Amino acid sequence: MPPPRAFATLAALPALYALTALATFGLLAGCDTTPKKPEDCARIDWRSEGRSTALNGRAMESGWRRGAACQQLGVNPDRKAFESGWAEGQATYCTPGFLLREGRRNDALGPICQGMDEAVLQRAWNHGRLLHEADQRIQRLDGDLASLRARADDVKLPAGNRDTARAQLSGVIAARAQAVATRERLEAEANANGWGLGR
Repeated sequence: MPPPRAFATLAALPALYALTALATFGLLAGCDTTPKKPEDCARIDWRSEGRSTALNGRAMESGWRRGAACQQLGVNPDRKAFESGWAEGQATYCTPGFLLREGRRNDALGPICQGMDEAVLQRAWNHGRLLHEADQRIQRLDGDLASLRARADDVKLPAGNRDTARAQLSGVIAARAQAVATRERLEAEANANGWGLGR
């Protein structure tokens, strides 16, 4: 069984935030939703734009690029609505329960919670990553079980191969039971902290 993944410590948060910002920028560069004409700007709900920016863990200015593009088109986007929506999104994002879910989905920790209870938020996100790894391990073991059972029942295979598959089944079944127990323990710990299950 591979060792647990090493997670960022609180001291490493600035570096983690910088990497997240670079990754976000790279993703945005590959998806061009920049307004090309004034009508495009008229269709944007700036409050929702700000909220979704924060809920994706993105800093306010990184999400304002469409607003800046609209300004260049001679349109006056509603910056106050954008900022208000971003603040709403940040208030939701920077909570342990939300960041637990982000970690469990294997999403990066965004750079927008500085000055808050960063130690708790980091811990919740790290816990979500542990849950993600537990989920992934169970999925891999489920695949192994399906493959071994198919081999064990495949009459086209030599008897020795089928016997080998049957012999391996018990070990994989035991490993899966242990992985499920680990996930249940992690979920219980998350619940005990008041973070929910992270689903």
